[in-house]
Amino acid sequence: MFAHDTKEKQSGICEMKEVDAFCVKKCVDYMYSCEIAAPFEKLGDLLHVATLLQLDEVCGGIVELLETNLSPESVFGTRKISKMFNQTNLEEICNQFILDKFEEISKVNDFGFLGKKEVVNMIKSEKLKVLEDVKLNAVFNWIKFDSKSRKMFADNLIGLVDLSKLSLGYRRHVIANEDIVRKNADRQFKFSMSVMDSMNIAPSSVVESTTKEGIAIFDKNSGFLQCYNPENNSWVQMQEMNKDMRKKYSGFSSVTVDDSIYVLMHNKAVYGLKYNDEDATWEKMADMLENHGYSPPAVVLNDNIYVIGSSDLSLYNDITAVEKYDPNSNIWTRLNNTSHILKAPGLTVFQNKIYCSSGMSDMLSGEVYQFDPEADIWKTLYSELYNLYLDVALVTVGGNIYFLGGLHDFIDGLPDCESNNTFQRFDPISTHWHDLSPMLNDRHSFHAHAIQGFIYAVGGCCSRDDLERYNIAKDEWEVIKIPDGMKFIIQDSPNDGEESSNPLAHNHPCMGFEPAYPRRVIRDAVASVFLTLSPLSHTAAPFNEPLYKVLTYNK
Repeated sequence: MFAHDTKEKQSGICEMKEVDAFCVKKCVDYMYSCEIAAPFEKLGDLLHVATLLQLDEVCGGIVELLETNLSPESVFGTRKISKMFNQTNLEEICNQFILDKFEEISKVNDFGFLGKKEVVNMIKSEKLKVLEDVKLNAVFNWIKFDSKSRKMFADNLIGLVDLSKLSLGYRRHVIANEDIVRKNADRQFKFSMSVMDSMNIAPSSVVESTTKEGIAIFDKNSGFLQCYNPENNSWVQMQEMNKDMRKKYSGFSSVTVDDSIYVLMHNKAVYGLKYNDEDATWEKMADMLENHGYSPPAVVLNDNIYVIGSSDLSLYNDITAVEKYDPNSNIWTRLNNTSHILKAPGLTVFQNKIYCSSGMSDMLSGEVYQFDPEADIWKTLYSELYNLYLDVALVTVGGNIYFLGGLHDFIDGLPDCESNNTFQRFDPISTHWHDLSPMLNDRHSFHAHAIQGFIYAVGGCCSRDDLERYNIAKDEWEVIKIPDGMKFIIQDSPNDGEESSNPLAHNHPCMGFEPAYPRRVIRDAVASVFLTLSPLSHTAAPFNEPLYKVLTYNK
């Protein structure tokens, strides 16, 4: 300005308004020394002066320093500065930082000064990857910052949160302790109903209560199906297994569709049984199109059976094959292969899509896959599992998928059949994981079922003839005693040290694929299915008297 004929040149004085004198001095000193330093809390004022004096290097250094020192406490102040001086890149970095650190930021005082519109946009943002618990807690924090004027927005903001995806423990806390919900009958009703929905408690009256749920287990010793009724902790003998299921080394898996049990054999054969008819016998259905191994991995979606991958690696089965069975037409349809090797995957259904735990080729991978049957498309949903999962059991309850057990140790690149008792909850929407209380017993190659707020872990490798259940609300496991003489395992296993002549013995998931020499059979497969029983079905005497009580073990 002093190079032109200006007022400042004539007077020799430059008047600067609304600037910090300390920062002006620092900038002038920089012009002579090329050095500048200022306290962090002065950086906003310093950027203002440096911008007026067109000190681009100083401006760039300040922006870099502000970005490096972003924190939950400083991010809103930094974002305000970035908007004031049109630093769009820094503003975007601040916005992403807020989403990435949302849980911590929602607890700082500055979060309470945000406007309603911005809070709504944050919670609705697809880039926000946090649990629903965190979103709701942020809503409560913002409302309570000025409850007198903001409580009117409570219903609108709570409506942004999917109550079914809140953890049961947090919902219980909210109902009991958050006045925003506790003192409002409508909100308390919504939260209470969401708890019951997540526990799969169907609406009914005493008069309409005509069905109950149970678990049918294929009992090797008796050759019959044995039904466990959780309501009164009793066992009832059901129909007999057919001769193919009882053959030595006969491997199979099982699922239910409506009132029928379907057994999928290792040789592609399929059998069906109307289990609510005491006089029903097994009917031979259409064979599977592909060989899916010893215990074909199967899951039911929209009354169709999907068989995916294989339970073992061998030269004789397709480890990427996917096929669908329609019980109404008795027709199998081949679908697109998976792009992944799926050996002994865990399968479950969530929101009309199939979720699959990672399988194995030469080593375990750590991925969760999602299959959309309608579009016949696979995608990788998550690729950083805490643990390695093979022969894991999956079960869906409410808005979460639970992962139970599995293999985790290796010897020379192969799993050594060391089961674990890991138990974790996975949110398919946020892809967040939570560790829960571990099972009381290590297990893999087993089944899990959800009934009335409990998760049941049934059988497993090796020789796991027991049943335990998990109380979702209390995060507690307990062992359920089974009748003497009942044996969950289906496969005949030689005594320890005895070599098997079974051609399938070399291809079990806990052994890898080593056809060069005989190995001991160390996998004991279990078959169990979830049932909906009519009150008049299976009225025979219990499997064993008396009815067995639940034994609670100390953790």
